[in-house]
Amino acid sequence: MPGRNASAPLTLDQRGFPLVDGQPLKLPPKERAVLGLLLRRRGQVVSKDDFAAAGWQGQAMSDESLARCISQVRRALRPLGLQVEVLYGLGYRLQDEAQVAPMADPSPAGRMELLHLRQLLQQRTPAAVGLVMERARRLVAAEPAYGAARVVLADALAVAVNWGQLPTAEAVQEGLEALAEVSPDEPGVDAARGALLDMAWRFDAAAECFQRVQAMDGDNAEALLACSRHLLFTNQAGRAVQLLRRVRELAPHALHVRMNLARALVQSGQGEAAVEELRLAGEDHPGQLVLLAFTLAMQAMVAPRDELAAAATRLTDGLDTPPFVWTVASFVYARLGRREAALDIIDTALLCSATTAGEASLHAASLAALGEYDRAATLLERAAAERAGMLALVLRDPAHADWLPHHARGRALLRTVFGEG
Repeated sequence: MPGRNASAPLTLDQRGFPLVDGQPLKLPPKERAVLGLLLRRRGQVVSKDDFAAAGWQGQAMSDESLARCISQVRRALRPLGLQVEVLYGLGYRLQDEAQVAPMADPSPAGRMELLHLRQLLQQRTPAAVGLVMERARRLVAAEPAYGAARVVLADALAVAVNWGQLPTAEAVQEGLEALAEVSPDEPGVDAARGALLDMAWRFDAAAECFQRVQAMDGDNAEALLACSRHLLFTNQAGRAVQLLRRVRELAPHALHVRMNLARALVQSGQGEAAVEELRLAGEDHPGQLVLLAFTLAMQAMVAPRDELAAAATRLTDGLDTPPFVWTVASFVYARLGRREAALDIIDTALLCSATTAGEASLHAASLAALGEYDRAATLLERAAAERAGMLALVLRDPAHADWLPHHARGRALLRTVFGEG
């Protein structure tokens, strides 16, 4: 609303329509209802249930739908010097002009910290992701108006869920609430929101976010990478390959891009191309443990051969072997028919009290390779019962493609997560 006086009065008419200087403020019906409720309860906290009753008239209201409405209301109020504040776990509140602190540019130290966190997050290892979450929360607390810091926090939360590090519901809620404070124009905000919604298995709502990403953020490699993962979740591996090749052009040396492309190639039936992609990535990133483990798993899936067993054994040597390496080793042994070695790793991992249901579901691929379909289904069902966000990608693992659709419990899992069948 250019040209409006920042001190122009915002009121409601008798029908509950918002007025600025006595003129209607143009908003869609739900946004109008949300703003009307905030105005009537100005300075007070409005809960999500109150918004649902006012704007959704008793129909189901998702967190994403409300967050989208709040974003549009914020955009309309910004020229008027008004702000909608989120109170985590409680709701939203319309602040008076006197309460609104001026938007400040991030500090030089904050900018440097953000750059470091983005680089750290590209490692995609559980340890790196945990550190990013911890430091991003501190940065947001220190500089709450820094939208880019909130986007990085949301990105890290989505990756953490995908590793099984955090309970899905709590992480998704934290991420969506952090993004509710971010301008719709902030780069990466739609991709971060879509990634969180994918973790919550809300694929239709996520698709809306990713449509906006491709229309508005088409040169942002990280945003397009999140789009490609959504395509894998929704069984569109061919389109994911095309998009990831474009992302690789934008970020030719990004390791996680190359790994995602290889995964998409295998899922689309192009196993040899995937192995070659990983060979080239290995030349660009020599000695990276996560890449070595991932490459070994892809080789075992595409073309298992006896010498891979020695490579798996070498990877697991040492006192601090990460859990994902043991998962890969069990899969390699299973694909090579080394049943006892594979089961020894799986049984040891499942006896560990620190192993979450999501992390345990990663061993389902090894069990399936051994023909233990019912036991694999049990692990996947436990992850589904906890709504582990990582389960969506686990179920799309090419290792499960040949048995899940033909197994009664497998079909039930596909219906639960994707609504298929």
